Amino acid sequence: MQEKASDPHPLSDLAYDWITLMQNNAQALLAYDQYIKDAEAAGSAECAAFFRRVHDSDKAQLAEAKHHLVAVLQGKMGIAAR
Repeated sequence: MQEKASDPHPLSDLAYDWITLMQNNAQALLAYDQYIKDAEAAGSAECAAFFRRVHDSDKAQLAEAKHHLVAVLQGKMGIAAR
């Protein structure tokens, strides 16, 4: 990432976007954990199974997002990579 010394922002917009996406995704994973518990408490195995699938999908996306963020911060993706 190439930033100008006079740039008041320590992160590029792209890096900020990845960080924000990851934060939102991590918060969703916590919510899904609660949804799974609620579904189990209600005796709905089908709902719990659905929430687990959504959880697992988002967890995989979070791992991929982490990879992209690292690449952006290392200057391997985005404008600095050109």
